[in-house]
Amino acid sequence: MRIGHLLYFAPGIKFNEVDLNGRGLPEQFQRRIMGFYIEPAHECARSNHAFASGVLLVACIDALARLRFSGGVGRRFQKFVGEELRSFSGDGLAQRFYDNFRNGLVHEGRVKRGGQFSLETNTTLQEIGELLLINPMCLAEEVRAALDSYIAFLGRVDNERRRLVDALRQDYSDDFRMARS
Repeated sequence: MRIGHLLYFAPGIKFNEVDLNGRGLPEQFQRRIMGFYIEPAHECARSNHAFASGVLLVACIDALARLRFSGGVGRRFQKFVGEELRSFSGDGLAQRFYDNFRNGLVHEGRVKRGGQFSLETNTTLQEIGELLLINPMCLAEEVRAALDSYIAFLGRVDNERRRLVDALRQDYSDDFRMARS
C-alpha cells in the first residue's frame, strides 16, 4: 500500500523496515495480514457487508495457504482450509469451499452453486442440502486463529521463517526494490 511516496508492507511498517533477516518478521507479517485482510473483513461484516467481508477473507486464506503449504493453488488452498479451519474439516467441505467460493470469486466475481456469505447464521458454516452458507464474522475468527498458529510456528521453526522470507522476497521483489530507491 502506498501512502504519499512511502510503500507500506503492513499498517505502520514500511517495506524498507521489514525484518527479513531477524526474528521480527513473524510479528510484522501478522500485522500485514491483520491490517490488510482480517480487520477490514471484520469492519465490513459489522457494517452488514457480508460479501465484501467474505471476499477479503478468501483472499487472505489464499495468501496464507500459499505461504503455509506447497503445491498448486487448489491443493494448498484445500489443505489449509481442511487442516487449519476447524469448520471445514468435514468430508468434502474444503473442496466445496475451494470450488464454489474461492474459484467463483477469483474467476467470476461470484459464489457458485448458490453458496452465500451470510451474517444470519450463528456458525462459520451451515449446510442446507448442497447449499453452503458462510458467516464471514465467524470465518474471520477461524482465520485469525490459523494466523496465530502460523505465527507461533514461524517463531519456533527457523526453516519455516526462511521459507516465508524466500516467498516474500520473490512475491514482493519490486516492492522491496522500490522502497530502497
